[in-house]
Amino acid sequence: MLHYVTKKCVPLLESKLKEVDEKSSEWKERALKAEGKVALLERQLEEKAAQSQHYKKLYEGQHQVMMKIGTVMGEIVWKSFKSHSNVKVLVQAQDSMLKYCALAKGIIDSFLLAYGTSLPPLQSLEHVFVVSLLGSLTNLAAFVEGRAFLAQQELVVELLKRMVLDQDRWSYPHFRFIKRMVLTFAYNMSLEDPVAFVMLGEEMLVNSVLRCLSLHDPTDVVAAAVAIIYRLLSVTVEAGIPSSLSEKIPWAMIKTMKDSTDEQLGEIATSLLGVMEVSEGKGF
Repeated sequence: MLHYVTKKCVPLLESKLKEVDEKSSEWKERALKAEGKVALLERQLEEKAAQSQHYKKLYEGQHQVMMKIGTVMGEIVWKSFKSHSNVKVLVQAQDSMLKYCALAKGIIDSFLLAYGTSLPPLQSLEHVFVVSLLGSLTNLAAFVEGRAFLAQQELVVELLKRMVLDQDRWSYPHFRFIKRMVLTFAYNMSLEDPVAFVMLGEEMLVNSVLRCLSLHDPTDVVAAAVAIIYRLLSVTVEAGIPSSLSEKIPWAMIKTMKDSTDEQLGEIATSLLGVMEVSEGKGF
């Protein structure tokens, strides 16, 4: 028995142990190689993260620079469009103006899509940039030649509709300035009959403006909304078209606005009441 164990079992065990040792060494080598690969991957990830952070800072810097340039240029265009003579000349360059309108729409659309109801601070470059673009369009639409050109551009009318709908979700006082500008732009554009009829044809747009009527909100914003309603109702009366708009107007509120200490609001409310009397006289 001892002979069997010595001659047979011990060599077999030694052989198995040797095999296990060899396997163990092989696995150790693989583990070391794996550790090396893991360490390499970790270094590469760290390098990628550092590179990504570098590019992020670079892009953020470039973004801020572009916003600053855009803001300055936007303000220049905004002021340029305050001049009637400038507007007359600019609308003749239709190709350039079409590009400008497309650019303005793209930037404002992106801004609204990115921020929704949580617009950035008023002092932020993004906010100032968008306001400068909107101000430029508003000034352009303040002149007959400008709004006639804009009214022919479907993309501008679509932008107008989106902004009127979106401003309904913006709260005071943070959005007071941009709300007033949107409503002023809408009023200027509504002076073109085709745009006024587009607005009248979309109940959501009209309702969005009607919800701006309030005795408690800033009177400059409310006056812009009353002006739009006045213009839309006037169009229906002049065209002899029956409209449900007069039924939606809070007349008791408008009568109160007529006596507002804000002269502009008082005047436009009085004008709206006058149109309503004409509308009733014609049986609309």
